[in-house]
Amino acid sequence: MLTICKFGGSSVANEVCFKKIKEIVNDNPYRNVVVTSAVGKENSNDNKVTDLLYLLYAHIKYKVNYDNILKEIKSKFNNIKEKLNLSLRTYSK
Repeated sequence: MLTICKFGGSSVANEVCFKKIKEIVNDNPYRNVVVTSAVGKENSNDNKVTDLLYLLYAHIKYKVNYDNILKEIKSKFNNIKEKLNLSLRTYSK
């Protein structure tokens, strides 16, 4: 049996959430495909990645400096990666 699980938003907001997802997936052997969407808010003062991507697009479209927005997006993912002690793999053709 194939079971696909989708997690997104606040359920993938930080490393604690990813650990919970791991437990949920590991608790059922039929959950063998996991899909995640954009990282959500970690707290009320935080920004969702989806909103940041829309803002990034608008800045690029209107030729406004977007360095801080891109830095915030990268930071969200790097923080999760570092706290979970993950590494990135790159693939080339």
